[in-house]
Amino acid sequence: MSDSNVQDVMLEEIETEKLGKSVIKSNPLELVKDVKVQLAISLGEAHASVGELMALKEKSVLPLDRMLNDPVDILLNGNVVARGNLVAVGDHFGIQITELNMN
Repeated sequence: MSDSNVQDVMLEEIETEKLGKSVIKSNPLELVKDVKVQLAISLGEAHASVGELMALKEKSVLPLDRMLNDPVDILLNGNVVARGNLVAVGDHFGIQITELNMN
């Protein structure tokens, strides 16, 4: 491209009063509020050897590292973002949020 093709462009200056209230200025999360994410619920962990895993059969029990009334972790991309208690919602499980950690 040669310099003979370059042209100056005059841009009109916009007055800030004409712009109104910006979505980004007022609430930056407004831009992503409809983005779908997938949460995972962690009830706890179990540690076992390969031999113990191979010996598992129907009705075997794997004890978890959590107590019965301990909160469960709510994870987003592998990071704990909240904790809560396991509850029954009709015929389904649910989580009652007890702690948020959205830092």
